[in-house]
Amino acid sequence: MSQLALREDKEGVAIVTLNRPEKLNAINNAMAKVIFDAVEDLRERDDLRVLLIRSTGRYFTAGFDIASGDGPRGAKGGVEQRKQYRRHLHASFDEMEAVEKPVVMAIQGPCLDVGVEMAGSCDFRIAAESATFGLPEIDIGVIAGSGGTSRFTRLCGVGWSKWLSMAGEKMDARTAMMAGFVQAVHPDDKFQDEVWAFCQRLITRPPEVQGAAKLAVELCYDLDRQQGRNVERIVNTPLMMRDNSDLVAKVLSRGKKKS
Repeated sequence: MSQLALREDKEGVAIVTLNRPEKLNAINNAMAKVIFDAVEDLRERDDLRVLLIRSTGRYFTAGFDIASGDGPRGAKGGVEQRKQYRRHLHASFDEMEAVEKPVVMAIQGPCLDVGVEMAGSCDFRIAAESATFGLPEIDIGVIAGSGGTSRFTRLCGVGWSKWLSMAGEKMDARTAMMAGFVQAVHPDDKFQDEVWAFCQRLITRPPEVQGAAKLAVELCYDLDRQQGRNVERIVNTPLMMRDNSDLVAKVLSRGKKKS
């Protein structure tokens, strides 16, 4: 395993930590492999319930390490570049979206380039107050091509996508939450504790329902209102036919404790 990206499994959470602070956590192929291997483990292993991707240092990531020559930008010719995208980044980010378990990104500082693209593939993006987001690809003569354009537009709309992709501007954490990219923002000094508490709450939810909810949300997004209701009915029918009395009792007991 690359020491530039560390892997730890703890209490049902697969944790990948980008650990290259001297290079602002610029991601190379070896680091990407650690992340994508963790996605495969999350898919295959019942003991892993959540994937958490985080970083050390003041940057989450400055983006892909273009100086290393890794990745599609180092490929020769347009066809070869597109092949590299499909084979590596596109397929791996698609798998992040497809795996029927929660994928969480904890962004504690600037998150640029492929960091934004990967974040768009995750289910949950939690930011520290000091986090910022940007797609600086325009400065090297290209656009964000691994979901930074398509996924970001889908999540945040045309205006904000143009703000990053066309204007080359950045968003702070609060603006990113307002735009719909980030779901929660926490103070820097409480950030890691809040992220871990969230991951622990995710583990308490029924895993088969989480998987069904992830699929249903993605499907409903592309449907009209009536067809979206039909998806809800189809998904809920087998879930409601089960014996959920233990889950109901658990929720009721929580309510009694609060009162």
